[in-house]
Amino acid sequence: MSSTTYRFLTTAQVKRLHMRHIAKASPIQLAMLESAVNSLVNHEHYGQKDLFVLAGTLAEKIALNHSYQDGNKRTALYAADMFLKMNGHQLRTKPTDRGKAEFDEELSDAHVFVATRRWTPEDLGNYYRSITQALGEKEKAS
Repeated sequence: MSSTTYRFLTTAQVKRLHMRHIAKASPIQLAMLESAVNSLVNHEHYGQKDLFVLAGTLAEKIALNHSYQDGNKRTALYAADMFLKMNGHQLRTKPTDRGKAEFDEELSDAHVFVATRRWTPEDLGNYYRSITQALGEKEKAS
């Protein structure tokens, strides 16, 4: 029986994602960002082996820990996408069955749902699974 070894993001990588895509700002609570990022290793160590649930957990922790003044949910999305990419998958950027605006709103809503605890990390992970493709797989145009 083989076990999967995942690659994990570092706090420095998440900080760079935030600075590149959200704002040129450092976290106001660095310890909370470190806690969010490092918690993923613990979840995996204690039995969570589903890549997509781990990505959902990472996004939830970053969104709920409020490490930044603004942009925590967006940072959570970028971090989850990067974690998935590091492990051979990526979130689709084009919808396959609906318009781009509807897809973007759905993606945003998913992160609001997890940040307001309407969704669990498992729910978000299952959503990610539904909008993810393996790296190298050609993205289908709508």
